[in-house]
Amino acid sequence: MKTISLKRLSAATLVAMGMCATPALAEPTLEISGAVEVEFNTGDDHTSATSGDIALATVALNFDAQINNNVSAHIVVLHEDDDTDPPVIDTGIISITNDSMFMNAGRMFIPFGNFESHMVSDPLTLEIAETQEAVIEVGYEADGLRASVYAFNGGADKNEADNDVVDDFGISIGYNMKMDSMSLDLGFDYINNMAETDSIEGTVIGGGPGGGTIEEHTAGIALHAIINMDALTVIFEHITAADDFNTADLDFNGENASPSATNLELAYTMNMGDREMTMAVAHQRTSDIDASALPESRNMISVSTTIVDDVGFAVEYSSASDYETADGGTGESGGMLTAQLAVEF
Repeated sequence: MKTISLKRLSAATLVAMGMCATPALAEPTLEISGAVEVEFNTGDDHTSATSGDIALATVALNFDAQINNNVSAHIVVLHEDDDTDPPVIDTGIISITNDSMFMNAGRMFIPFGNFESHMVSDPLTLEIAETQEAVIEVGYEADGLRASVYAFNGGADKNEADNDVVDDFGISIGYNMKMDSMSLDLGFDYINNMAETDSIEGTVIGGGPGGGTIEEHTAGIALHAIINMDALTVIFEHITAADDFNTADLDFNGENASPSATNLELAYTMNMGDREMTMAVAHQRTSDIDASALPESRNMISVSTTIVDDVGFAVEYSSASDYETADGGTGESGGMLTAQLAVEF
């Protein structure tokens, strides 16, 4: 019954917001943008395994269509070496706005986690929490406040009859504030079923790339704070399960698992002639994570700049340590050097 009500509410909201739309533009507009990133890396990973590669890390084409003053569409075509072959439709969103209200519908990354970083590598918070699904999101945004609710039908279904339903949902609340040269970004996100995150969905017991059945939902919480003070940026993010997973769904070394990840990052931007250079350091940690997938801790340093307009270059060094053997890891550690050349257009 709740699922039917949610579907009706979402459809009714979509129709109501569409009826409030202003007349169509004389001609809809289309903007095309994109990015190409090439990366080189060499060194040892957190298990002390040696590797090195040159990869076309990212090719992204963004299509932004403005249909009228209230309706837009956003499409991303993505290629990543070893992850997408051939290229895929990564994102497809219809957005409807009316004053401070908005609705997003389509395939997108749900608002669970912020993941901002100055590093070349994705933060460990993203590695455990990024979630991409076909979603309907309804929210409010004005005066620095952004709040939304969303729902989707994920792949980690409860082990019960008629389980292929829209029973995954969450909320996201954020607040931005500016005072002279300082800005503050605070956020709180909640998801009722953390087994739906892209990394955990494939590791639940009995799961796989498309997920699996679970005995019960285990909620997840994400908190972030980003402070900008002139040239200095401080980033803090913590993502965790709100409770232990049922051991029939997910365990850590045979015991209760409550997976989490934390990212603490400091970045300083300075002028070097007519170009800006950013130096950043980060400390990241995980807990109750499959040791073969992610390190227990990682320290990082990076330097990034623009060579010419819209052409960036970054170098990163990371030192990562695996979980101890008693926790299912190798007890090893390693260092990795990564360089990235990126073009945006």
